[in-house]
Amino acid sequence: MARDSSVLDDDSIAGHDGNAPRDGNTTLLDRRSYLKLASASAVAGPALAAATGTAAAADYDVITVPAGQREVIRVESNETLENTLIDVTADGATVTIAAHGTNWTIRNVGIKGRVTSENAVFGVSDRQGGTSRIENVYLGDGATDGHRHGVGLWVAPQHSGHIEIDRVNISEMGDNSFYCSAPGYNGAGGTVDISNCYSRDSWVSHFRLGEGTVTNCTAVNTGAHKDGRGIWAWAPGDVVVEDCNLAMNGRHYSVVVGANGGSSTVRMVNTQYDTGYSGGFRRAGGSIDLESGNGTSPEDVVPEGCPTSAEAAASGNANSGESRIERATDQRDSADLPNVIVFDGRDASTTTTDYAFTVTGDLESSTDDGATIDEESTVDGSSAEGVVANYLDAYRFDGELESLQLDGDAAVRVNGVEIDPIEFDDRPENVLLVEGADADVTRYEFVVDGEVVPSNYEGATIDDTDAIADGHVHGTVANWKDAFRFDGDLQQLSVDGPGTVSLNGEEVDPGEYGEDLPNVLEIEGTGEAASYEVTVEGTIAYEGDDDEVTVRSGTTVQSSILEGTQRYRFSGALTDVTFTDGVAAIRLNDETVDPDETGDDELLPHVVVVDGTNADGPSTYSLQVDGCVRKADYRNASVDEGDLLEDRTVRGAVGNWLDAYWFDGDLEDFTLLGDAEVDVVYNARDQ
Repeated sequence: MARDSSVLDDDSIAGHDGNAPRDGNTTLLDRRSYLKLASASAVAGPALAAATGTAAAADYDVITVPAGQREVIRVESNETLENTLIDVTADGATVTIAAHGTNWTIRNVGIKGRVTSENAVFGVSDRQGGTSRIENVYLGDGATDGHRHGVGLWVAPQHSGHIEIDRVNISEMGDNSFYCSAPGYNGAGGTVDISNCYSRDSWVSHFRLGEGTVTNCTAVNTGAHKDGRGIWAWAPGDVVVEDCNLAMNGRHYSVVVGANGGSSTVRMVNTQYDTGYSGGFRRAGGSIDLESGNGTSPEDVVPEGCPTSAEAAASGNANSGESRIERATDQRDSADLPNVIVFDGRDASTTTTDYAFTVTGDLESSTDDGATIDEESTVDGSSAEGVVANYLDAYRFDGELESLQLDGDAAVRVNGVEIDPIEFDDRPENVLLVEGADADVTRYEFVVDGEVVPSNYEGATIDDTDAIADGHVHGTVANWKDAFRFDGDLQQLSVDGPGTVSLNGEEVDPGEYGEDLPNVLEIEGTGEAASYEVTVEGTIAYEGDDDEVTVRSGTTVQSSILEGTQRYRFSGALTDVTFTDGVAAIRLNDETVDPDETGDDELLPHVVVVDGTNADGPSTYSLQVDGCVRKADYRNASVDEGDLLEDRTVRGAVGNWLDAYWFDGDLEDFTLLGDAEVDVVYNARDQ
């Protein structure tokens, strides 16, 4: 059920659905006792000073809510509620804080104990186009068990201004932690910026909004309470997610776009997300753009300054946020690591710069030159890698700089002296980038005459399903990028789909590289009649008269031969040669081939179907069996020339169609990126 049509009126502060209270007596607190009034000019002052200056050392008031009662605190225009601890540990006690004026502030507020009702704990909006602020708030004790018990922070549809939400900790809600989508979806169009916030084990979602930003935030599902979506972007968008950890632990989608027939856009930058639940994304409408610096190794980390207890929030003494890396660095005498390397992206022409380097001695992150320690960077023994934008990363080390790779224009300094990264770069010199598109899946294949390795150039993801063997690469992209570095020359390149390919930064025409059908297969008769079937993973074409052979789906041919030679050209790999009658000699690129080594002529009993017809966008997949596997036209599935069969492993992609494969034995592994449906039918031929 969509809840964005609900209204929270000024006179109805009971909950996000506007219903009357359902959980005991309600007492409207005297604001003069608990609100510290501030003028409009005071509220508009620097937020950082308010959060970390005198408020950090201030005493706090305590509101104890009696058992069975629900207290309501109103914050009017230009007012500030601050340094307050609200105790709801009594049985059936709960609280609602309602702020629906303009230019109001809620700061240093801690809720101690579990709230007990379906009503919103914070019901807020700025209805006069101003800017209001919520900062340093703790609601991490959660809500009691029950259907939709607990809405953490609800932004009403009438919100027309802007709300800044900073350093707020919400956990174990039964109906969203940060429920901010209504103004954009069907309300007054107000926006929210959420930063440095933490959400854990909440259902339906952790961060739900229609337009705005989510920056340096963490969403976590642990299985201890309820599991929700990490980011849920409702219409109209766009929603920018930057520097976040979406640690869903395989229990829900990391990001969902679109709802109720509306579409939205999420742009992700420098964000770590979990792919364990249906690939991590759901596109109910709209798009998810992975722009740069993203990865699939999220951490459960409370952002710096976000409070971890009600008392810490009320007093202003929030979590220091010191990372494990910082603590390790502080404990080590810098004299043991005399050298400093700094990656400075502040004056770079590129938006981000990816780097990786290795030294001959020990290595630690550091704060030299005022650098911040980025927990998304990694240090592994004597090697490190990371990303910088308009800031610095720094490391201390002993020994010498052994190798350095840089994708971007950030400056690199060692012991204060700028160096040329090319002098230390031992990677292959060329880079090939394949950029996908939202419209459809793009399949690509290329061959080089040197070493080739995957790369995160230009924010590309390194896809485990890409196949690399002896300079020959197969892969698939949708709305993401794949990149590879290689030595030598690009010899062949084929692209099927709307994607584009660039070589060393320049877009190229695949038709200029190699033949479309580079492989040659010859079937030579022995003087005795023979009938055969040949299957390849790409496209096959006969070089004689077309009426001599039967071509099925572009990947399989059937024919018979008595004497002479029948010659075919094809792309991809030769996956099967089966003789149904007699025998003939086979040569592949002038090398003799044993047909028994190319396939199995038995009818395989089981089938797996990957159905993309009802999916929200393209899906990619890989599967592995412990027996034989072949392409199938089961349920009118397309026999896709772009899918890769290699030994017992299949890699492919579906758009609005089906792929199917016959197999025997057991299905050992299956990986899906997207929301296509998967169906496995055992002994399908008997049904």
